[in-house]
This record gives sequence, structure tokens and C-alpha cells, in this order.
Amino acid sequence: MATIKELAERTNSSIATVSRVLNGKSGIKEETRQRILDAARELNYRPNLYARNLRSGRSSTIGIITEDLTVFNAPQIIDGIAATCDEVGFHYVLENLRLFRRFGNKPRDPALCDQLICSAVDDVLSKQVDGIIYISCHSQVIVPLSRQHETQFVYAYCESSDPLVPSVTYNDEKAAYDLTTLLLKQGDVRIGMITGPVDSIHSTSRTIGHMRALYDHRIPYDPSITVTGDWERDCGFILAEKLIQAGVTAIFAQNDLMAVGVLDYCNANNINVGKDIRLVGFDNREIASVCRPTLTTASLPLFEIGKTAANEMMNLLLGKQPVHQKTLLDCTIIERDSTKKPEEHI
Repeated sequence: MATIKELAERTNSSIATVSRVLNGKSGIKEETRQRILDAARELNYRPNLYARNLRSGRSSTIGIITEDLTVFNAPQIIDGIAATCDEVGFHYVLENLRLFRRFGNKPRDPALCDQLICSAVDDVLSKQVDGIIYISCHSQVIVPLSRQHETQFVYAYCESSDPLVPSVTYNDEKAAYDLTTLLLKQGDVRIGMITGPVDSIHSTSRTIGHMRALYDHRIPYDPSITVTGDWERDCGFILAEKLIQAGVTAIFAQNDLMAVGVLDYCNANNINVGKDIRLVGFDNREIASVCRPTLTTASLPLFEIGKTAANEMMNLLLGKQPVHQKTLLDCTIIERDSTKKPEEHI
């Protein structure tokens, strides 16, 4: 691989001139610039980014630590971060903690998690990144990841217990309010709900949104038709029977997997979803658009979370204060066949 010195000799230019061209500086004749760039391509020149970083004190690189790449939210958030990096000429390095693969939905070992996270932070910082974006598997409040005050952090899909650390996530409560309102406008007043686990921030926020929509429409909340699930498809199947026997005309399942479990039960028992009963999910997972009937749900702004988190990081690196310490982005309600009236299916 060629060096700057070799490029200078090849083009009869000074090392300083070659350096200015390669770094995009102005004040160089176009003929000289083109000659140096052509030689760089011919000699397969690659810049020594490490040496450049030492001189500038900046790497133009951010670190991304994700709790688990296999969880549905991570790829789109990372893609949003990458899009912003492409726009501003930054690089990124990725660290995968594999927490879901290690623990699933079971309680995590706090000591092991702390060890894994601290090790990942140290590893990413060793690559001379300018800042770190941390992506959680689910909404939660996380203790600060590092005591190194010179390092900038932004949290995505979660928030920090330190109010000064910017976070970007989405508005569970508003989306649940909108989904429940959609059912109410269809004429459903007895709406059953399958929540996630009781210790989940998602479950709490979505339940509050549901109850607030009922209150605003003067419909009393009936706790007997709210049941607790575990985010999995099988529990949707099991709990659907209890709700349908209780006489609900619609079901709000707090994620798409449980909603598809409800759909499985209805299909197995000749209950026509969209006609005999209406059904909504949450997350807009791939299965929501291919199940039959297709599922009304809330689409999460995952790509936008990534872009917004990366933009927050760029502002921090420029010394700007974030506009909001906690940014809540809106979901989009996707209405499909599971809530359409019979005549709308035609």
C-alpha cells in the first residue's frame, strides 16, 4: 500500500500538497489535485486513519452497543444510525451484548450483565470512538454506562437514570390511546386487553394509554377483562378464550405475537376476526401483514429512533446542548383487516 511520501514522489509534489489534496483542502490547482487523486487510485492508497485521529484528536467514529442484534428492534435502529453517519461522513463500530440470546425473557443476572456492559464499553472506547449510542432490547431506565466524562453517550429505545444523558424512544402511551380510540370508533365498548408482564414499562404505558382513551370516551374501565400475558404467541391463544367467554367485542393485545395467538384461537374456533370480533396488536412485526386476516397494529419509528439518536450524538460532539433530554417519537397506526367492518373487506 502506497504512502503519502510515495504519492509525492510519483506526482512531483510536496508531501504537504499531497496531504492537502487527500484531506479535501482548498487552494490547490485543479490539474495538480487531479494528478494526485489519479495516482492515489493507481497506487491503491489508503489513509492511515489512526495517525490522522492522533493528530486531530477526533476519530469521526461512534460506537454502537446493542443489547442483542437478534431482537426485532435493533436492525432498523442501527440502520437509522448508519444513515446519519453516512450523511455526515462518520464511521461506526458495533458491539453486540447478546443479552436476549443469553437470558431470553427470563430475569437477567445483574452481575453478569454489568460485567458484559462494562467490558463492551471498554472495548468500544479502546477503538478511539468519539461517543457511544446504547440500544436496549426494551424500554427501561439504565444506570450510567461509564464514569469517563469525556465520552458522550446517547440512549436509544431506553433512557438513562442520569437526566443529563439524552435518550430517544417512542410514545407507547399515545399509540395505545390511538389503537383503543380506533376500536371505540368502530362501536366497541367492551374491549378486552392482554398486557405484557407487570414489570414491563411497555405494559404500564400501554395500559395507561388504553385506560385514558376509555376515560375520554366516558367508557368505564373493567379490570376483569384485562389479563396478563408474557409477550409470546401461545399465551395469546390461551388468554383469548377467557376474554371471549367474558363477552368482549374487541381485544387489544399489547404486542403482535400475542395478537396472532388470539387470531390462532379464533381461527380454530370459527370466530371471524374483523366481523365477529375486532383485534389490534402492537409493534408492526412482519407477521402482522402476512397473517389472515391481516392485523391492525402500531408501527414503531425504529429507523427514526436511530437517526434521531445519531443526530443527538453529532450535536453533542459539536458542543451543542440537546433540544430535549428525552425524545418521544410517535408511532403510526396501521389499519388492516382485523378491525375493518364487514362491508370494508369488499
